[in-house]
Amino acid sequence: MATEDLLPEHPPGAMRTGNIADELARGGVDLKVTLVSPARPLFEGRAHWIVATGLDGQFGVWPRHMPIVVALGGGPLRIGLAGGEVRHYAVKGGFLEVSHNEVTILVDAAVPKAEAPGVEAAAKAELAETNAELRHPASDSEFEDLLARRGWDQARIDLARKA
Repeated sequence: MATEDLLPEHPPGAMRTGNIADELARGGVDLKVTLVSPARPLFEGRAHWIVATGLDGQFGVWPRHMPIVVALGGGPLRIGLAGGEVRHYAVKGGFLEVSHNEVTILVDAAVPKAEAPGVEAAAKAELAETNAELRHPASDSEFEDLLARRGWDQARIDLARKA
């Protein structure tokens, strides 16, 4: 497998090579990752990188990342493993903590890629309802909640299409 295959999926228009994150992803240091929902543990193991959705958008975590605690929004979560394997999840809310190459991800709800096709119909119905409610939110707080719900709904739909 080529080194390029070990790198995370970059957004359209981003540099594919030559940035510090790529260099860290190639290094010999891994992250120890734990992903847990109230229903069950979802992942525990080593990873090269993580891309998660915070309340203010997506962010990446690499080995040697500074300690940080981030509130998660609804959206995709990707965990890059050795050999180029990527674990995909749709997550709803929670927190991600990084400390000394250990990443703990506590989510309110999550769907692994393998289970996504089973929730696609419900996610589509919820997305239609959420979009209707977004037309006339009662407050700024409700608007923020609806945006998070829309991210969760869309992440499940997108994940089901990848499965």
